[in-house]
Amino acid sequence: MARKVRVRSERRIVPDRGDPFGAVMDFGRRATRTGLIVGFTVATATHGVFGGQALAAPTEMRLWAERAQKDIHDFLWSNYDIEVVKPPPAPEPEEKKEEESKDDEEKPVPRAPEAAPAQPPPPPPPAAQAGKLLTAPEEPDAPVDLTGDGFVTGNADAFVGGVTAAAGTGTSATYNPAASPTGKPGGTGTSNKPPPPPPKPTGPDRSRAATIASGANWSSCPFPSEADVDQVDYAVVTLVVTVRPDGTPRSVQVVSDPGHGFGRAARMCALSKRYTPAWDHDGNAIMGTTPPIRVTFTR
Repeated sequence: MARKVRVRSERRIVPDRGDPFGAVMDFGRRATRTGLIVGFTVATATHGVFGGQALAAPTEMRLWAERAQKDIHDFLWSNYDIEVVKPPPAPEPEEKKEEESKDDEEKPVPRAPEAAPAQPPPPPPPAAQAGKLLTAPEEPDAPVDLTGDGFVTGNADAFVGGVTAAAGTGTSATYNPAASPTGKPGGTGTSNKPPPPPPKPTGPDRSRAATIASGANWSSCPFPSEADVDQVDYAVVTLVVTVRPDGTPRSVQVVSDPGHGFGRAARMCALSKRYTPAWDHDGNAIMGTTPPIRVTFTR
């Protein structure tokens, strides 16, 4: 028979190490309070330093951009000839502006150019000169024969033929039936009368000059890149636009250009606008030119 074996189990006794926070509690409440205050102070100071640097970053970037802009401006100023734009004149009083606007309204609308008068026809050639006629001395008792063709006599030495007049000046034969003593050498016309004047237009005068279309906004014209480099923030350009009958611009002429690329910018802006075409006497749209237009750049 098998025998039962008893195994003894050994028990280990773990020594008591005490409370793990006992060492902290041994410092007392005062030490704990001091540690919390020191830790909070250090954390607050650290966050304040980094937060201040983050808040000061935009200011430092702005100062850096201003320094870079000044350095670039000094470099361009020393290497290029730049025209300095005079400051804009002081604004006029509102009363003067109202008076000028009233004067502009009272000005008559320019009429469309009238058609050029027709050129007179070329003058006829001069009549041929007449020679002297040799006749026998008249007998006082002889009857006068008035039948047949008569003779044209003048002071020339000989007849040259063609249409002849007593006061003719032509030295060669002229066969133009419209030849006359008042004609001009080499003339080929058929009449000395000037052409009749063109008939005067009837009805009310509806003519008007071309103008900028209503609602056009000139403030949308972009600034040229040269003005950004030269730091020019104000300029005025005067231009005149030739408008087609359909209201589109045909050409733009810059009358006053302050430089710095403003004339080119105003011309490109004017070519993108719409206009009201000019009218003739009967109110028909024709090609015309606008009065001077002032384009103001400001920012």
